[in-house]
Amino acid sequence: MLLLLAGNSATAQTCPPPGALEDRCIELTAQGTHEVSEVQLSPGQPTTFRFDSDVRADGMTLENREHFEVAPGKRLITLEPSEKARGAKPSTLTVCFADGSAPACTSFRLIIHPAMGERRVEIFRHARSLDSVQAELRKTREENTGLRAEVQQMRAERDRPDGLIGLFASGMMGGEGIPSQTISESITARERNTLQQSKVKTLRAPGRVAMELWLENPDTAKSWTPRGAVLVGAKGERLDATFWPAEPIASGERRSIWIEVMALEKRTQGTFTLKLWEADGQRTFVIGNVTFPALAVAPGL
Repeated sequence: MLLLLAGNSATAQTCPPPGALEDRCIELTAQGTHEVSEVQLSPGQPTTFRFDSDVRADGMTLENREHFEVAPGKRLITLEPSEKARGAKPSTLTVCFADGSAPACTSFRLIIHPAMGERRVEIFRHARSLDSVQAELRKTREENTGLRAEVQQMRAERDRPDGLIGLFASGMMGGEGIPSQTISESITARERNTLQQSKVKTLRAPGRVAMELWLENPDTAKSWTPRGAVLVGAKGERLDATFWPAEPIASGERRSIWIEVMALEKRTQGTFTLKLWEADGQRTFVIGNVTFPALAVAPGL
């Protein structure tokens, strides 16, 4: 959560606890006068900024405006980058408020991502000087919670054996094995994909799902190096994914890449879109209609 500037409103809203809101939330407080929020946009996907107070019609400036479709309003501003923005340097959006109170204006640094953009950004202004301290404490608590979870996971993994015994001991595999399915025939592929898939297999274990992709790089002159991956649900919810291996796919080479997501089972039900992008951000691989099998239930349970 990034803190910016403060306003004067006795009924100022605050961002909900982590996980309670799928959209991005930014609080503007008095302690971050010179800070600028970074917001991630993606070509072809609109991002809406929603403010809790009116903005001036003549108080919006946008660098490289020709790279965006803009729909301004009193409390809503929607930006959609065009393909011209792909690979371009970050732009700055500055918005000024109509009520004359502090903060008078605020700015956002727009980062263009090849495959993943934020759909909505909520912006709340505050007047209370204690808000910045409270927000910093809240951020610290979130970081500490995440670190404690990582430490507990590392301790648990250290205390478990490796190999098949480790899979049983961790609870990731029961007597029925790990449920898997091949969905190569049912997925949809984007026409602009710079990789070609020949086989797609999905798997599920308690608390995580995985995919095995057999991919070919048809580019005869340039290798394809994966950099990041994400699963996007039907309602726009994003699940960060890890991938392996990270080595480049050479020209004309065909090999498998594994994708894994750690999430509760209810968050990985339904259909998803997989977005995989390479190191320089110019080339992407997107497939839709991705589904995962249900957990197996052992006989007698």
